[in-house]
Amino acid sequence: MSAPSSTTSAVIGLRRWARGHSPHVAAAVGLLIVHETWPARPEFRDACVERDRDGTCWINWTQARAAFDAGEFVKASTSEIAVLDLAIALGQDRFRFSRMGPANARAITDTIAYALGVKR
Repeated sequence: MSAPSSTTSAVIGLRRWARGHSPHVAAAVGLLIVHETWPARPEFRDACVERDRDGTCWINWTQARAAFDAGEFVKASTSEIAVLDLAIALGQDRFRFSRMGPANARAITDTIAYALGVKR
């Protein structure tokens, strides 16, 4: 299978999986898909993307973190690494965003927007 069709297949499968998941997993997958880099990288797919017979793909977040921490993605750019690190943290619910109430969620959202220089 060629790289573009592997990438397309992974994106379709990941979207299918994310639709049935909690918001933090859907957000993590969505970030990776919108960023476009990671679903296209064979080393990422090989390290942590699993596939069912029906084409549904999923990310094993524990394997993703282990591969990340082991330096398997060091050939990526600084921003690519940062996006992957964030996506893994979201997928694992590392910061427990799924448990935040509205006030804390708003404070976190505003703080991150501010850190990114986004006017709100």
